[in-house]
Amino acid sequence: MRRFLIGFAGSVLAVLSGCGRPAGPERGELVAEGVATVRWEVRANGTDLVPVAVYFPATPDGFASGANLPALVYVQGGAVEPSRYSWQAVELAKRGYVVAMPRHPLDLAFFAVDFGQVARAALLEPSRAGVFTTRPVLEGVVDPQRIAVAGHSLGGVVTMKLALAGGFNAAVVQASYSDPADDAKLPALSIPTMYLAAKGDCMATEQQVRAGWAKVPAPSALVVLEGVTHFQFSNADTNDVQRGCPPTVSLDEAHARISAAMHAFLSAALASPPGVGEAQLRAIPETQVEVR
Repeated sequence: MRRFLIGFAGSVLAVLSGCGRPAGPERGELVAEGVATVRWEVRANGTDLVPVAVYFPATPDGFASGANLPALVYVQGGAVEPSRYSWQAVELAKRGYVVAMPRHPLDLAFFAVDFGQVARAALLEPSRAGVFTTRPVLEGVVDPQRIAVAGHSLGGVVTMKLALAGGFNAAVVQASYSDPADDAKLPALSIPTMYLAAKGDCMATEQQVRAGWAKVPAPSALVVLEGVTHFQFSNADTNDVQRGCPPTVSLDEAHARISAAMHAFLSAALASPPGVGEAQLRAIPETQVEVR
């Protein structure tokens, strides 16, 4: 019995120290043509294990393709599973981005604002995501000078907190606005930002998003998507219909415009010198654009 207890205690200590965790993969699982995903568990705060789904440009056998790639950390909306935003990750990965999506306790990012920073650190040091016996997927793939942060709804509030904390090179707020408690810090924000508003949004109205955008300094852009609703940033708009705010454009059309706006802004914001991609944003159909 004593030998069993000693062995059991050793196993527990090994797990707590990370030694009992499975080795991380060398390659990802293909989810679309040219796009693969890998699931990580990243150690944080000594004892937390943060689930992070990562999508990236890939070869047909699941290896990362490219080097010095731009990256995005995406923060889920309140009580909305990160997987419901995976379509955004796939579309950006098709355009050459690495996208990390951490999952927060109870799917509420306010409970663990720092998980976005944890995901960013793992992109730059993938060995944090497990005990790797071989070269981990994405090792050395992400350009540390081109990492943006974005989030929807509650995730947009947390996005601005992460942007203010530093370490990111651009920020996108989708159907959201910053926490009033952060207002005093916003004038010091020194990275390009984009606020995406949905014209048919009943939860984060255009006026609310516009008021949030007014608080951030240049360079920044406000992009208003005609006919789009709050939950069309996710993979379904049934919540909008149930709330009495039915969209006037199809989900596919909404996704096409959101993807175009994300790509136009991020391409410019993560360039040198950085910008907001005004010309490309104005070319998106049924879209209003203001910049400063």
